[in-house]
Amino acid sequence: MSIPETDLMGWWHLTPSGQAVIDEQGVVIQVNQTLSDWLHAPIDCLMHRPASEIFTPEARVLYLGLMVYRVAERGSADEIHLTLQVKGGEPMPVLCSARQIVHQSVRFTLLSMLSIVRKDYLERELIEMRHAAQRALAEKSAAVGELEALRDNLKAQRTTLEQANNRLEKEALSDALTTLPNRRRFDQVLDQWLREASLSGSSTFSVAMLDIDHFKPVNDRHGHAAGDRVLRQFSELITSRLRNDDLAARIGGEEFGLLMPGAGTDAAQYALERLRHAVEIHDWNDLAITLSIGVTEYRPGDIQESLMQRADDALYAAKRTGRNRVVTG
Repeated sequence: MSIPETDLMGWWHLTPSGQAVIDEQGVVIQVNQTLSDWLHAPIDCLMHRPASEIFTPEARVLYLGLMVYRVAERGSADEIHLTLQVKGGEPMPVLCSARQIVHQSVRFTLLSMLSIVRKDYLERELIEMRHAAQRALAEKSAAVGELEALRDNLKAQRTTLEQANNRLEKEALSDALTTLPNRRRFDQVLDQWLREASLSGSSTFSVAMLDIDHFKPVNDRHGHAAGDRVLRQFSELITSRLRNDDLAARIGGEEFGLLMPGAGTDAAQYALERLRHAVEIHDWNDLAITLSIGVTEYRPGDIQESLMQRADDALYAAKRTGRNRVVTG
């Protein structure tokens, strides 16, 4: 689907900033000539593909985890530092902003990118100007001191902004207590797997929901600090038993999710039984900690809701039938 060019105004293609229109599935449906020139790719080759693919692999994490989230939550995102993947050339740094727009009752996202390739050149110019000013004002130490103070202030502000960006990026994708991926990251990866499975027509992976049994009494009798220690220990335990491609996430409270690529029901159940047993025999400092698990395998035609509902139903069945067990759904 594409928006008629007349609706976007004739000058849109020639604006000095890179522009792209993204549909609700995150697919590019229109780009302007400036972005096409930057990427060394014809406009037709850039359309009908995920918008994340125009960025470098490192920048995709920030685009999907921060920019897409902010647009969904707030309707816009401003000046996020990303890097374009340029065909046959060096990656291109840009400041990317986004706005959600509505056209004929359909929601789209407008990406606007400002090139900051000249950043190094401008910084060198700034240094040369500062040196010239220092030579010209050698006898005026007060003026030199003010320039140095300004430079230090700008450096401190830049450091503060970088720290804030790093913190936001981490908070957007991970759980603060356990450092595991959070529910947002879990949903992103599962949604990606489902899209790939739908396109390929066949895929094998399993989804498991894990819940620490009788966790509330741990908090009630021993305090929240003890409960937090259990959650951190459990996170370390499950991480140590993951395969390279597995993804464990804290869904909320004492509930965790596990994505297991390439694992059918039997393989997943075997691995989860080993994890359940490891939790049962682990030294929890005089606490009796066990684990209930519900697991289900992807079936053709599944969407996220149907897959998660089967995993949840299996987890509830494990709880109802005595806890400390693995139930398939």
